[in-house]
This record gives sequence, C-alpha cells and structure tokens, in this order.
Amino acid sequence: MTIQTPAARTAALALAPFTAAALVLAPPPAGAHDVLTGSTPEDGQTLDTAPEEVVLSFNNAPLESGDGNAISVTGPDEETTYETGDLVFEGNDVSTELEPLDQAGDYTIGFRVVSSDGHPIQESLTFTVPEEAVAEGASEEEEGAGADEAAAEDTQDEGAQEDTGEAAEEAADEGGISGTAVGIIIAAAVVVLAGVILVAVRVRRSTH
Repeated sequence: MTIQTPAARTAALALAPFTAAALVLAPPPAGAHDVLTGSTPEDGQTLDTAPEEVVLSFNNAPLESGDGNAISVTGPDEETTYETGDLVFEGNDVSTELEPLDQAGDYTIGFRVVSSDGHPIQESLTFTVPEEAVAEGASEEEEGAGADEAAAEDTQDEGAQEDTGEAAEEAADEGGISGTAVGIIIAAAVVVLAGVILVAVRVRRSTH
C-alpha cells in the first residue's frame, strides 16, 4: 500500500483541474476518420428497377478535390463500366449518373473519396439487377427513343407543311400578277378588235 504524505496529497489536488482540462482539450484519436454511412443502391441490395445514379453518403462532407475522388460502377462481366465520370457533391453526399444498365447480375461500386480531414476513404459495394429490371429499362429506353423520333418527324412534317404553304402562297401571288396582266392584254386586244370591226363596217356602209 502506498502512503501519501500531506504534501503529496496537496500537490495532487492542485494539479487535478489542469489534468481534467488537458483531457477535455485533447484531440480525438488519429484513427477517427470519416466513414460511409449509407448508399443508394444499398450494399447487397437486389433492385426491382435498374438505377440511374449511385449516391454515397458520409458522416461529414467530403472534400471536392478533383483527382482524389472517383466512383466506378462495373457490370457483371467485370469489364464494362457505367458511370458517367462526373461527380456531384451535395453536402455529405457524392453521386454520379449511370448509363443504362444492360446486363443482369451483380454490379460493383468502387469508390475513393477524400474525407473532410484529408484522408481517402476507399471501399467497394455490390448490388444486383435481375433480368426483369434490365428488360424493363431497355423497353423504356426504346419507348423514349421512339417518342423522340416521332416528335422529330412531327417537327419535320410541320416544317415541310409551312414551307409548302409559303411556296404555294408565293406561287399564287406570282400567278395572280401574271393572270391579271394576261387579262389586261386580252381585254385590250378585244377592244382593239372591236374597233377594227366597227371601222370596217362603217367603211363598207359608206361605200354603198
């Protein structure tokens, strides 16, 4: 058993407030870095519809540092990637849009994101897209492409009708002017002919 002298006890009591302050002000352990708190799709999730984007959520806002951040989404063939390459930072979330997923099976999300303290966070997640979801996505894409083509054709038809109408109006205008001129010429010819006939009749009468 350790026996403390009155002087030692007095010194310990005097240092107690400083010891407590040092513990309160001490920095957190170096290993307490930012972590992934969730994702869309969730890790291991089997989806009913093919996702159009991947969203990663962290406990603090990551650093938007360009080269240090990346998200890749690899298909079941382990070769084809579907991320657009453009990362969007919104608060604690980092996301990227996806090209249409055209394979059924397990997809892998690999990411490297710089946390708020400057340390990189690097993990991989998986999600599954069944054949029904791939087929549904392909059908919707075809319908969208067909609608775009139909809209383009309608626009072209409207433009052609407008062009035809304008051309018809111009032709009608030109035809009206030409027809009027011809009418005037014919009327003048009739008048002249009538005058010639009238003169001829009078001459004949005067000779008899």
